[in-house]
Amino acid sequence: MQNPSVVVLGGGLSGVAAAYTLARAGVQHVTVIERGDRLGGLAGSFERDGHFYPLGYHHILHRDRTLLFFLQLIGALSDVRWRRIRMFFRVGGQLYDLGSPSGFLRFPMAVSDKLRFLRLMLFTFGKREWTDWEDRTAADLIDTWGGRGVRQAIFEELCRLKFELSCDEVSGAWLGARLHFREGSAPLGYIPNANWTKVLCDGVARLLADVGVTTRLRESVVKLHTRGERVEEVEIGSGERIGGDVFVSTIPSVVYLGLLPGDATPHLAAIRYTALISLVCATRQVIRPDFYWMNLASRGHAAGGIFLLSSLNPTIGRPGDTCVNFVTHLHDRTRPLFTAADEELLRRYGGDFRAVFGFDLAPFWTNVARVPMYSPVFTRSFRNPPIRSTTWRNVYFAGNYRTFPSIVSTGTALRSGVEAGQAVLEDHHAGATDLPGALAAFRLADMPRA
Repeated sequence: MQNPSVVVLGGGLSGVAAAYTLARAGVQHVTVIERGDRLGGLAGSFERDGHFYPLGYHHILHRDRTLLFFLQLIGALSDVRWRRIRMFFRVGGQLYDLGSPSGFLRFPMAVSDKLRFLRLMLFTFGKREWTDWEDRTAADLIDTWGGRGVRQAIFEELCRLKFELSCDEVSGAWLGARLHFREGSAPLGYIPNANWTKVLCDGVARLLADVGVTTRLRESVVKLHTRGERVEEVEIGSGERIGGDVFVSTIPSVVYLGLLPGDATPHLAAIRYTALISLVCATRQVIRPDFYWMNLASRGHAAGGIFLLSSLNPTIGRPGDTCVNFVTHLHDRTRPLFTAADEELLRRYGGDFRAVFGFDLAPFWTNVARVPMYSPVFTRSFRNPPIRSTTWRNVYFAGNYRTFPSIVSTGTALRSGVEAGQAVLEDHHAGATDLPGALAAFRLADMPRA
């Protein structure tokens, strides 16, 4: 099939990358169906008084080669600036900056455990491939290279904040890959005078338009029509049917299986998702000490973390504004906090703020985002499903449930889409893509500091 028609379900970054890969290689009929009013998915933005803000904290990692490549592709990489940030750990009512020698020495952990912690960090920083840890737990990784004391002092709380699980239940491969990216110790990137996720989403939307991809926004997929071993049509909310030779699903696996419950592709039905609450607000108050990322590792907080978005990007919003982001990761969307009213969330997050900083937060606007299916729950048993459906001959998968053990980020989502597009091209003899080679060869030339 020299030029198949392809329908991509979902206009998040993995769907955008799949569509771009196909159209760039010469596939002439590619359609993206997205229920939102713009492309980008979790990298979306909202607007207040002419300024754009991310739905939740986002930063550019210097090792996120795929993201950096796409930023270069849309002409935005030269605008990125890099800044070292402060990450705090709040334990027992005290703040500790583990990235500074003094904060690390003050942290309530035995000296011998601190030395073991450094050994764990050196091991994970130097290890690029983590598939050999897929059958082992985070507890195995930490106890082997750091010790039980390190696990109890730091990582049990971090796993709880991320998944509401213990280290014995979380994948060692996922934790190792997460530590390898050094989010807390390496400089993070942003784009001055802009919200960089909006720059990215607007840029990739232009890429799709330039290569002739059809984008259907504000359209929900309500049914997939099949015949034999193939999917033939997508039915959207209006009743319109959109046919295709190939279908790429980038929607959460739970949603996909609701449309095609008979798909028996290995590992697909086992995927479970965390839920996310993200409250972003702006205040004219000055918050000290300055930091970007604070883990609330003490029990009793509604928020798992507080981010000062204006600390990483001082140009976000109006001059003089402080932009605060409260984030809670929940094991799933059935947790009562997920459906709490906005006023209740602001009250509880305000209590967290008062407990940490000693005064009341006075925001002049707030924005609450609830993501019912945010990130796969990466337990020891987690496995990526195949890129090709084993039930439907013309269905392919991309998305954050196929990026394990890499951390869930903008770059891993983009890479997943490129891989799905490449598989479609290879299977249908529809051309070749240069993107995998370009991604492998890409190197960040310099890191201009803010």
